[in-house]
Amino acid sequence: MSQLQLDKSTIQSYGVALSEKLSNDFFSKKEFIKGEEIVHFTEIEQLNFFILMNLFDRWKEEINKLKSPYFNYDVEEVSIALKTFVNKVSRHISVRKEFFKPLVQKSITDTLTYLLSPSEFIEQEFNKNEYLSKSDLIDKEKFFKLHKDSIQTWIEKADQLPGEILRTKDLVELFKSIVPTQHVVQYSDPIVDKFNQLLKLTLLGAPSQQPAVEKLIKISAPDSKKENPIQESQNTPLVENAIKPIEANLNEQFSKPTRTLNDTLKSANQQSGNSIAERLSKSKIEDIKSSIPLNLKFLFINILFDGKVTEYNEALSQIEGCSDFESTQTLLMSTYSKKNKWDTHLEEQAEFFKIIERKFY
Repeated sequence: MSQLQLDKSTIQSYGVALSEKLSNDFFSKKEFIKGEEIVHFTEIEQLNFFILMNLFDRWKEEINKLKSPYFNYDVEEVSIALKTFVNKVSRHISVRKEFFKPLVQKSITDTLTYLLSPSEFIEQEFNKNEYLSKSDLIDKEKFFKLHKDSIQTWIEKADQLPGEILRTKDLVELFKSIVPTQHVVQYSDPIVDKFNQLLKLTLLGAPSQQPAVEKLIKISAPDSKKENPIQESQNTPLVENAIKPIEANLNEQFSKPTRTLNDTLKSANQQSGNSIAERLSKSKIEDIKSSIPLNLKFLFINILFDGKVTEYNEALSQIEGCSDFESTQTLLMSTYSKKNKWDTHLEEQAEFFKIIERKFY
């Protein structure tokens, strides 16, 4: 038996890769995805429902944008008309690929974070606002399929607190008192296996010339006798017509860091006796895009381009049109460095520039 451990950088990079794959697979045949299709988008129920949760969070933001300081939205006639509008639109979910993929990417990282560290996820999810109503908290419950007993206990205890509006800080602390910071998740766990069936990603010991697509990182547990059993059931069946109660409810109301990804890459290459820089600095390259290994590609997209694959590809195309390394540096620093707030001390930035420099040998 072995215990699954993933750091934040690995989870984010995996989210970029898997969201790209899932989106390409689905939208190769369809232009839009509908609500019922999202419920059954993958075999990972929690992932599907986090997509819905993120979608409905965005939807509420859009509804709030309709309100204006110049008009009275509390008038009964206006309130009824707005509610009718929301009822009608919420029954016709239809999302294009360019808007759906970011939802998938966030939901993948949310699912893995929630699986491994429920308290960390609850803190990052609910600390977005200073206050939350009890009704809004109850409305969130249907989106949680993992650690469900803990979520139900949390909501029940929160409902016993005085007042209708609660501080999110208090809610987070209440959850932490119920659920341990870290959950032991075995590499053989069914939900991990489902992720691996969608996309297997390894960064440990990957050959330098070969795209790294094998498996999620696994780290052996010190003693199988000391391992804790998984504390939650993974066998929650898919809910029949799950989208209907979600939409009906909407109508009612408008780290613990381990190793960084860069550390992992360095360690893997040091074991083979060569650093990334040493391998990449040996020869001139003609095409930058095809010369960047898959594992580094995900790293650069996530760290330097804020997870935006399109922006990454755009930058590489512009680099191909530059006449020398100096003009390339100027282009990247004046455009993408400012836009994505690069830290000049980032090792990922230095590695990216080393690869680019090889084109101009």
